[in-house]
Amino acid sequence: MSAANTPRTVDPRRQDDKDGPFQINETHLTAIRSVLNRKEAHALLWPEEDSPGRISYTTFTRAFKNLPPSIREGILHGWDAMGRHQVYLSMTAPHRNHTWHLDWTQADVWVSLPRGQVVRPWIGIVRDNATSMRLAAVAYVGRPNEDAMCDLLATAATTREYVLDGETILVGGLPVQLVLDNAREHFAEAVTRGAVMLGVVVAPTKAFYKHQNGPAESTFSGLNKQLLAGLPAYTKGGNGDDGKPLLCPDTPDKIDPDTILTIEDLQQRLDGWLVEKNTTGRVHRLGDQFPIVAWQDDPTEIRPVAVETVRAMMMRASFNRAINGEGIRFRGVDYLAPELNAYREKGFKVTVRYLARETRFIEVFDGDTWVCRAYDRRLLTETQRQAILRNRERDLDLLKRVNAAAVQDRIHRNATGDDTAAYDGDIDPDVQEAVDEAIANVTDLNARRDRGRGAETVEPSAAPRVDPTTPQRTKRSIAPSRTKSEEKRRDKKIQDAKERISKRPGSNFGGINDD
Repeated sequence: MSAANTPRTVDPRRQDDKDGPFQINETHLTAIRSVLNRKEAHALLWPEEDSPGRISYTTFTRAFKNLPPSIREGILHGWDAMGRHQVYLSMTAPHRNHTWHLDWTQADVWVSLPRGQVVRPWIGIVRDNATSMRLAAVAYVGRPNEDAMCDLLATAATTREYVLDGETILVGGLPVQLVLDNAREHFAEAVTRGAVMLGVVVAPTKAFYKHQNGPAESTFSGLNKQLLAGLPAYTKGGNGDDGKPLLCPDTPDKIDPDTILTIEDLQQRLDGWLVEKNTTGRVHRLGDQFPIVAWQDDPTEIRPVAVETVRAMMMRASFNRAINGEGIRFRGVDYLAPELNAYREKGFKVTVRYLARETRFIEVFDGDTWVCRAYDRRLLTETQRQAILRNRERDLDLLKRVNAAAVQDRIHRNATGDDTAAYDGDIDPDVQEAVDEAIANVTDLNARRDRGRGAETVEPSAAPRVDPTTPQRTKRSIAPSRTKSEEKRRDKKIQDAKERISKRPGSNFGGINDD
């Protein structure tokens, strides 16, 4: 075979001058990636001075610097560095409540719990894509689970009121789809129950593809810079010459719980930050408008979430709650409702469901049966106060009637001088009817006495007393004897009373006074 027809072996590490200036290929990039150092990669590719195709280190470095920044940074620092030098297609939802972005992060701040424990809480956020409204920002203890996911979605969907230029704006409702990354805590079967209960389409993104959930990531970035960085025990304040954090100790056991925020205080700061950014933070893509203005200008109808759905998605307390004279003591707040009287009287305990961010009310359950919604006693409306007072007045009226009857009975027994004395003689039918009516009024829980306000004053009819713990009897009836012996003892007691009364002068028993 002639020299002209001899096939040429190409060395991937060599590029002759006649083929143009030196260019880096995948073999060169692989060498750099394997050692993450250009000088060592050059020595690895051409270990000897006379290695085939060897070029100078300067030429090699110059060729590497001529690569696109995204590839160059990706080879040296990985995916995140590559992403910072690329552009992405932006996605804008067509209307409000079309797409929600949800994400979680462990906050870069230490907080204290009621028992003095110091932890770094997790924060969940929900942001509307079309209007940039921050719908929820809630702090939780521990990694997000089923209860936390349902609570966060219920908080975002619950309607809240904003006031802008004297006009009330409702914010909340049901979304069309929910965008979140494909993290384990998001897509466990139990955790997705919240999205299914709301009827939301889940649109997962690839895990660690932050640009696909950009609104949520930018919200966390703003949260750290605008709020958390100024709080006590912020963990990202830099290190000193000893390598330890400057703003707070490096371990929770060295932090004094009295010098940092409680988790309740952190939630209050989050609520304030949420309102501030929604009402005063201008967004360039919205024409430098506030998010609340963009929300108000959107004509899309808000689909309200059913109260029963929110109630089912609330977090459940892991222990039963007793009812005391101030109501239900929960998270340092007393909650009241008229329906709780019957449970307090019988000493029953109840289960509480609540929203982590909502402190105005809780939902009260008897097992799996909903009883009522109890409100913070400091925030009760006049109608709710009157409902509680009516129950108290109804019980007080009954006690007054029984006490008055008891006083008359004492006077009668004292006048007759005999503890067993009774009313003698035949009773007129009209009198007997009046007595029966008086007795019925004493024993009727729904009866109300005339307070002497005058004939022109019409007192509203009292609502029937409701005891949710037992079925209500529709008619008062005499309880039957449970045994024959009990019936005999009752009959004998009645007969003895008749014989004792018949021996008294003027008694009509036994035909003594038939004349």
